Amino acid sequence: MKIFFVSNLSWSLYNFRRGLMMEVKKRGHEVVFCAVHDDYTSRLEQMGFRYIPISLDRKGINVFKDLLLFFSLIRIYIKERPDWIYHNSIKPNIYGSMAAFFSRCRCINTISGLGYLFIRKTFLSEIVKMFYKVAGFCAKKTFFQNKDDLNLFVSQRLINSKKCQLVAGSGVDVDFFRRNNRQDPALAKESFAFLYLGRILWDKGIGELIAAIRALREKYPFVKVGFLGMIDEGNPAGISRIQVQEWQKEGIVEYLGNTDDVRPYLENCDCVVLPSYREGTPRSLLEAAAMELPVIATDVPGCRDVVEEESTGFLVQARDVDDLSKAMEEMVRMSPTQRIEMGKRGRSKIIKEYNEKLVIDAYCSRASL
Repeated sequence: MKIFFVSNLSWSLYNFRRGLMMEVKKRGHEVVFCAVHDDYTSRLEQMGFRYIPISLDRKGINVFKDLLLFFSLIRIYIKERPDWIYHNSIKPNIYGSMAAFFSRCRCINTISGLGYLFIRKTFLSEIVKMFYKVAGFCAKKTFFQNKDDLNLFVSQRLINSKKCQLVAGSGVDVDFFRRNNRQDPALAKESFAFLYLGRILWDKGIGELIAAIRALREKYPFVKVGFLGMIDEGNPAGISRIQVQEWQKEGIVEYLGNTDDVRPYLENCDCVVLPSYREGTPRSLLEAAAMELPVIATDVPGCRDVVEEESTGFLVQARDVDDLSKAMEEMVRMSPTQRIEMGKRGRSKIIKEYNEKLVIDAYCSRASL
């Protein structure tokens, strides 16, 4: 069969759908991907996947540009006649589903998180909800990465519950992400290292994290915080590179850039922190827990499913600087042995519930691949 993967960026397919794409190819099917061209497009091509470029404006709704996307996808689907189409991210989910319907192609959507439009609850978010309702009708199946998002769509009648399926995020390769035989970093040095892992966005709670770091370092000046991830100025919630550089000059954080292999950075930190406002299923928490690291996250959709309070990490209130600062301080004050045990429980949870193989099997089974 010919299987399409459609997303806003090649980067997102490489980071969150690569394992699934490789498994589909391994099973003997042709894999084609459509996305905006970026640095990761050639990497996917080198893995044997055929590329078809699309143009997509990620900054809100632009009627003219969105219509161009819609009609370009119809043209591509009619020409290529894919057997199944997997849509990822907001606009491919919406316009791709409608394009598939008019092209008489079968498609599966993935709601990997509701993003800034649902967080802000504006008139625009109400329009997006109407579009999602149409998309839910057009798609054969919609995968949700956490039960809160699924229940929201069903309760607001945006989708028929029979067309929904819950899946454990994009999963994590527990063989690739595993802790080497090493001591807790805090045992070997007179410091404590937090790591934020993800895109540098306001909606990830970066503003609150900066304030919490300032408060924490008044009592614990040895605490270090690293930011590892893409500066995404194309996102409406993006933080500018200039702002990040200012924080770095101030000595609040160390910006570590972006990388394809986060394991060395996880190996050299004591705790991963993600104060996001809302998630699908955060890959950063899955990878951290798989490597036996304790985590701090907000008690919001997506995060609360991954973290077991006081067992694998701490959950704090979103947008609450004091609560975040207290949790970070508690993590610093814990003994290395307590953190190690917390990390071991985290890995056990990931192996049981978030193994990438389980997610891949769910997607492949739905399309009978």
